[in-house]
Amino acid sequence: MIYTSPFPSVDIPSTSIFDLIFGGLTDEEASWTAVTEATTDASVTYGELRELAESFAGVLAQRGIGKGDVVSLQIPNTISYVVALLGILRAGAVVSPLGALLNQSDVEKFVSLADAKLYVGTTDLEETPQVFSSEVLTLASGNHPAPAVELAPDDIAAIPFSSGTTGLSKGVVLAHRQITANMAQTKAGLEASGITQRINILSPLPYTHIYGLTTSLLSQLYGRHHIVTLPKFDLPQFIDAHPKYGINLTFMAPPVAVVLTKHPAVTPEKFATTNHIICAAAPLDNQTARMLEERIDVTVFQGYGMTEAAPLTHLGVAGKTEPGSIGYVGPNTQCKLLELDNDNEVPAGETGEIVVKGPQVMVGYLNNPEATAAVLSEDGWLRTGDIARVAEDGAFYIVGRAKEVIKYKGYQVPPAELEALLLTHPEITDCGVVGVMRDGLEIPRAFIVKTEGSLLTAEEIMAWVAERVTPYKKIRAVDFIDEIPKSPTGKIERLKLQEIPLEGESA
Repeated sequence: MIYTSPFPSVDIPSTSIFDLIFGGLTDEEASWTAVTEATTDASVTYGELRELAESFAGVLAQRGIGKGDVVSLQIPNTISYVVALLGILRAGAVVSPLGALLNQSDVEKFVSLADAKLYVGTTDLEETPQVFSSEVLTLASGNHPAPAVELAPDDIAAIPFSSGTTGLSKGVVLAHRQITANMAQTKAGLEASGITQRINILSPLPYTHIYGLTTSLLSQLYGRHHIVTLPKFDLPQFIDAHPKYGINLTFMAPPVAVVLTKHPAVTPEKFATTNHIICAAAPLDNQTARMLEERIDVTVFQGYGMTEAAPLTHLGVAGKTEPGSIGYVGPNTQCKLLELDNDNEVPAGETGEIVVKGPQVMVGYLNNPEATAAVLSEDGWLRTGDIARVAEDGAFYIVGRAKEVIKYKGYQVPPAELEALLLTHPEITDCGVVGVMRDGLEIPRAFIVKTEGSLLTAEEIMAWVAERVTPYKKIRAVDFIDEIPKSPTGKIERLKLQEIPLEGESA
């Protein structure tokens, strides 16, 4: 069956991203603070942000950057990033955001893949014209006239790269239409949770990732909120920012939520002004979400999406959906659950791969029609690679990723389910589960980060899990490590775990 959204449909904007944010800006709104850097206290108003972005667009035009030219952008979350991003879009150029932690060889690779005409960031490149991140605000303060550019909704706006956790990274082509649609969808989804007035939002998620870019930055600028940001996640700074700036809503990824449930520095007093926490980028189990709600007296709800959908396709509703659910199908969006590796819909109540359709779905992969055809049907249905089930109330629950499911003796074992269980153990701080081959059989293997001073053994963990799961889901190997490798957005880097040899095997 096709699942439709319980949210009211929204009007899909027929304009550019820049004009959607600033086109209707009033004099009063122009005086409101738009972005504040929590590490420096520097801030910029909506009016100042518009002027700086237009001036930076003028700088780009002077350097020969025009409509359709790609500009790679690699700056941590700062006012400089926001100015550069909006300036690139105002110039009619295409932004290709790059992770702030990428090394030089990776930066050069992605700049080449995107065929970027300019690089703006921190890395010193030899082959590509560039603007250093430290120059952005100085250049933007020069009152350079913005170029006259006519943009259509179907003009390309961004080429972010997919995470590449299960394969080679691919450039995702997103037009202005896809991103502005998702901005409107996100705004409507938050309004359903009662977020209808201007509030203070903490946004530590990297703007170089689509979750940070569209959901926690562009959509919130469109909503005229005050965005407080961090260049990287630092727990003391993150905690202190809440009372200092009176944060009402915080965006985060599951690893942060896990830390907040266990760290002694986290107290209700620090989060006294915070009403809502939105968690996305990876699944958050219901028990951990409930523990967080009880510990700091907030309402937690999740969102779901992917780079290929700009990203939001599902969103929870505060006080209505379980915090462990990714929520309902978003406005103007349709969803199906299909069997893995074919187009057959699964029977009601069973799990299947999430397949979505809506105005936010990508144009396709950059210069890769084969990869595009593998996930995007001719009539616009996008295969996500994520496995879910649907509850009776229409809320979706992520079970795992199709390519990560462990196949033990023919049974499917989702790693996320075992990770959620392990995290409820009082002596486990963090964990990751992967499938590995042992004696010709794929088995579930757990990597565990113990609490300080814990004497927990591998045998005790396996026995503890065995008491709580169906026999074929039991953990069959355990390793203790200091830290679970994760991407900047909190996704477990399972390939790195799978590369660690089992005991008795050679590296």
